[in-house]
Amino acid sequence: MARGLDCTTRWATLVVLAALGTAVTEATNPGVMVRITQKGLDYACQQGVAALQKELEKIEIPPFSGSFKIKYLGKGDYSFYSMVIRGVQLPSSQIKLLPNEGLAVSVTNANVKISGKWKARKNFIKVRGNFDLSVEGISISAGLKLSCDPTSGHSTTTCSSCSSNIASVQVHISGSHLGWLIQLFQKKIESSLRNAMNSKICQVVTSSVSSKLDPFLQSMPVTAKIDNVAGIDYSLLAPPTATAETLDGQLKGEFFSLAHRSPPPFTPPALAFPTDHDHMVYLGISDYFFNTAGLVYQQAGVLNLTLKDDMIPKESKFRLTTKFLGTLIPQVAKMFPNMTVQLLVRVSSPPRLTVAPAGLAFTPDLEAQAFAVLPNSSLAPLFLLGMSTHVSVEVGTKSDRLVGQLGLDKLLLKLKHSDIGPFSVELLQAIMNYVMPTTVLPKVNERLQKGFPLPLPRHVQLLNLVLQFYQNFLLFGADVQYD
Repeated sequence: MARGLDCTTRWATLVVLAALGTAVTEATNPGVMVRITQKGLDYACQQGVAALQKELEKIEIPPFSGSFKIKYLGKGDYSFYSMVIRGVQLPSSQIKLLPNEGLAVSVTNANVKISGKWKARKNFIKVRGNFDLSVEGISISAGLKLSCDPTSGHSTTTCSSCSSNIASVQVHISGSHLGWLIQLFQKKIESSLRNAMNSKICQVVTSSVSSKLDPFLQSMPVTAKIDNVAGIDYSLLAPPTATAETLDGQLKGEFFSLAHRSPPPFTPPALAFPTDHDHMVYLGISDYFFNTAGLVYQQAGVLNLTLKDDMIPKESKFRLTTKFLGTLIPQVAKMFPNMTVQLLVRVSSPPRLTVAPAGLAFTPDLEAQAFAVLPNSSLAPLFLLGMSTHVSVEVGTKSDRLVGQLGLDKLLLKLKHSDIGPFSVELLQAIMNYVMPTTVLPKVNERLQKGFPLPLPRHVQLLNLVLQFYQNFLLFGADVQYD
């Protein structure tokens, strides 16, 4: 029997929520943890059955033939062909958790209506007509074992068990005045059809898992490229863990450099995951995840921003010129008269985010190097400022991406070096208090609003999102919708 790829993809996409791919590594704690509850599996079952029912109606059924023997008349042959499925009903189906193994998928009391043509032959006697076939009380139970391939780094799934049963098969013959020939051995035909179908069900289930579902999981990417600098590793640290109530996946959850991948100099903390079950899926994101991002981008030298005077709003009284700075620091205007100024703002060390029940704490160490732009366009250093900051952080999701927003709560300046002689750094406090939130932060937030991909299969959206803060990690609880 042939199955549509769309159905397999839809089923597999929902299973991926419970079996995100991958390799066993040396790390002991995850950067990201995914939990699927029974509520989530029930939704997956609902969506999968709706898709499966449509696809079953498209199945092409091969011809079925056999022989018969009638007393006094001897043997003959019959064939059922041009069979078309007219209706499929799957009234009861479930996906349940199998602790320490995986998932149990069951379908009960399913019914299939089939119509087609028949023909029979006994020597020179040939008869033909139409038939309607009703297959009732179909039950299927299959176990899916979830594991991972440490070589390729992808999820694997196998059909660990399968059983099936068909309660009854009924054939209604029509279309020939000699149809009584078929009716003479109708019970035998019904029994033969029932046995043939029953023997094929588990073959189809096992074959579909090994030839379609497992290759689909093997093709799922375990890394996501963010930009030209970084990617995210979402591989699992071990096979998914099934309990009586949840299915947990511990993901590496780590940013890495595309140019030169190396392990970070710190390890992920342990995550004390709560036992919540109100939502379909829970996503725990460790501060390790965010801090590997800060490390990669800082080491790549991209956490820099050069400010020029034309970037300052025209209506502002603050200007990046030696004339304006000269009103605060006279020696600037004397040494470099009538020149523009450039301000290179950079992160001096990898920024770190701390997550605690009270909220988020983000205190990046910044530097601001001021230059005078000489007539020949070369730069003359003026001074180097150290900036201690306290930044507020808002985290949320948009579609399938994690987004953020920064706000400046506090900024303290320190003169680290001066090429123009000593001066009071407090003189620059007002201008930096203006420049940072109006010019620097909007650039940063523009990038953060583009977001970073969450470890979700395609076409899956998060709904009814709830965000909670725990020690060392953020916890997102959500329901899902498959589009």
